Amino acid sequence: MSYLYGDSTPSNLKVNYVEFLRDAVESCVQVLLADQRIAEGAARTRALDTATAAEIARLQKVGALIPKAFEGTPVGDSASATARCVATIVRSAADAVRAAAAEESANLQTALDRRDAEAAVEREVLVKAIEALLIKHDLPDMISDTNVSLVGGARYACGLHVATPFGLDVALQLEVPAGHLLERVVRIDRLAERLEVQVPEISGWLHKEVKLRIQHLEKHHLTAFSNGPAGSTFRLRLAPDGTGSGYDVTFAEGEPIRLVRVDEQQKREEPFDAQEADVPKLGALREKLGEAVGELARHRTKIVEVKLDGESLRSHSKPTLLVERLIAVLVPETQEIAARSQSPGELVLRRSLGGDRREEIFLSREDLKSKLEPLNDHNRALFDALFLEKGAAPSRIEPPPPPPPRAAPPRAPTPLYGVTPLIPISKPIPGAEPLGATPADGDAPPRKTASFEVRAPERPSAATLDRPPPPPVVTGEIDSVPEARPEERRRPEQSGPLTGS
Repeated sequence: MSYLYGDSTPSNLKVNYVEFLRDAVESCVQVLLADQRIAEGAARTRALDTATAAEIARLQKVGALIPKAFEGTPVGDSASATARCVATIVRSAADAVRAAAAEESANLQTALDRRDAEAAVEREVLVKAIEALLIKHDLPDMISDTNVSLVGGARYACGLHVATPFGLDVALQLEVPAGHLLERVVRIDRLAERLEVQVPEISGWLHKEVKLRIQHLEKHHLTAFSNGPAGSTFRLRLAPDGTGSGYDVTFAEGEPIRLVRVDEQQKREEPFDAQEADVPKLGALREKLGEAVGELARHRTKIVEVKLDGESLRSHSKPTLLVERLIAVLVPETQEIAARSQSPGELVLRRSLGGDRREEIFLSREDLKSKLEPLNDHNRALFDALFLEKGAAPSRIEPPPPPPPRAAPPRAPTPLYGVTPLIPISKPIPGAEPLGATPADGDAPPRKTASFEVRAPERPSAATLDRPPPPPVVTGEIDSVPEARPEERRRPEQSGPLTGS
């Protein structure tokens, strides 16, 4: 069944992608939550490890103080009661320190064992999350290979191997439902009433020659079958328990059908190509077996093994890579659906029901975002690309910039006469040149000026309204001031502004 986009334009989707997207996001969230709990457990044990090491170091320091406490203390000879008492105290202190340190180490080891046990449980939760997705859905662009093998001469064990372009390899167990062809051991005459093939055999006593002889395969039993993109292989044996002579038949893309004769001891002879007249009969048998085995692919029960980049997901150092890669696969089609959905904030697909009727399937983006709430900020940001418009680049999450360094407060100038300056002014000193003046050739260098700051008088209070306001006080830093003429000198106790001339 093909699906339409929300604007009723055709799509290449053969599955309900909206339902798959919802289940995929839920599985990814479970994977990330399990990884978060594993990381939290590791952080707790790291902190405990640091605290335990510090505690043991303190214990050792305390233990080292006990012998030093008796240094210089007269205890008599080694047989004296005092010497024996000191030795007992020192030995008891060392034993107590050793016991306390051992207890701390044991507590740490217990915490580490508990962390590993909890991590193993979380790993299984993580695998179960992927299992729930793969049992129900096929992943985009995945390649699958179905295999069937006879077990115990009475039943078939069936499995599905899945591989994706982003490094995920999964082995799934399949269940044979009641009434299925493979519910019991299959004899070929159940599929083809008469199956004759020509097999080359060497004959003649004196002159060896190869002749074609007719072999009946309908009396053989199916003991194994595998079917994948590269081709198919099935094994036929005379006995229903998989023993006896028989044939292995291989179908490879672009190559002729090849048969291998197997003797009673399961020794394989040289392979040979099927005769042209036998190709349609073997091809029809393959089609029937492939159809029956293909039906089992929908009956997935559990994950047997799951690997990411060749490493088991149960021990992978960074299982979040799987989530990152799966989201990258989901983004293009999700953005395409969003761009063609006529309802803002929804992902919409449609499919024809016949009789001029269509069914609309939708998923609210807000509902999809709500599934991310249990995650921390970093893991939640992994899904941002799913909510962007088509063609928009995801914004890169940058850490907040560090605050700018605080400037040191300006150093107040040294007060003159003990008064704090408030208002800066620059007033020329009698006989000094203006700032920035350039001396003429041959002239003496200009005199320096002094900078002053004048503090305005404080507002008088009600109690001092009748008093005259004090004159402003001039203070400042003077680099060099020419000596004033006698009539311009002031006494230190005089107050008021300095005058220039």
